[in-house]
Amino acid sequence: MAFTTEYFLINIILFVIGVTILVKGSDWFVDAAAALARSFGVPELVIGLTLVSIGTSLPELASSLCAAFYGESNFIIGNIVGSNTANIALILGAGLVLGGAIGFKRQVVWRDMMFLLALGIGLMVWYWFGIDISGSRFGFGRISGIVLLVLCGIYSYILCCKSNGDDSTEDDDAPVMPRSKASGLIVLALIMITSGAKLMVDTVVWSAAKMGVDPLMISLTVVAIGTSLPELAVTISGVLKKRDDIALGNIIGSCIYNIVLIIGCCSVVSPLTGDGKNSFTAMIIMNAVALLLLLFMLPGKKLYRWQGFVFLAVYAAFIAWTFCGK
Repeated sequence: MAFTTEYFLINIILFVIGVTILVKGSDWFVDAAAALARSFGVPELVIGLTLVSIGTSLPELASSLCAAFYGESNFIIGNIVGSNTANIALILGAGLVLGGAIGFKRQVVWRDMMFLLALGIGLMVWYWFGIDISGSRFGFGRISGIVLLVLCGIYSYILCCKSNGDDSTEDDDAPVMPRSKASGLIVLALIMITSGAKLMVDTVVWSAAKMGVDPLMISLTVVAIGTSLPELAVTISGVLKKRDDIALGNIIGSCIYNIVLIIGCCSVVSPLTGDGKNSFTAMIIMNAVALLLLLFMLPGKKLYRWQGFVFLAVYAAFIAWTFCGK
């Protein structure tokens, strides 16, 4: 069900309500996730890479699964590829510009970023050859969906196992609250984040459709940005609260789960066949952005504001290509 009306003014009000719910929900989510991490002895990085990233990917999952049942492959591929590009270039870029710097642990580089880049390249190659798609060169079939879901399980298991030996959990500034309250707040915050994002996406997509914009372009830009708004809110909130592990872990983890979980689930529900070279080019850009992040992370343990401006410039170029390059 779309939360829109035929009246433009009411849609603007719904958009503002969506922003308010999303921002407040993300604020509560960061506080509750940090408190839960501390109470269970789980590093905030792992919470950011798993719980937070999956939670903020719910809009992508919900919208993509809905599209899968209707056979809208272009929407799904454009949504995920566009969301991953926006997560790094737009959201991380904005977080760096606002926060000034984000620190990270070296294991993020060699474990999570390498895995993300390998996933992106593998996804691109599989899509190009359409290995398990009959009668089509471009796409993902049910076998690829199963493979991605298995990788999702393996990656999640490795994260949980690695967290047992990490003693860097304690943070004197972490919020303190009972586990039951933190868990309840996370559930409430997820509902707020998802519903707030849906309000915003529905109103923006309605406006774009009224203007007669191409569906693939909408999924790569408007829908991708809209469904990435939870990541934006959580990342900025994490940066401002000095929760760098949650802020960066949310971005990288969301990109990983967008591929292994969402494309995996959608491919199992219905084989995905895209529009060919345009989608493939968008995947190249997605991987180039991930590679740029990896190159920025290799020399040290911090990302800086000037790199945020570079990411924002890259995203502006991506938007220009999307609107003018077809």
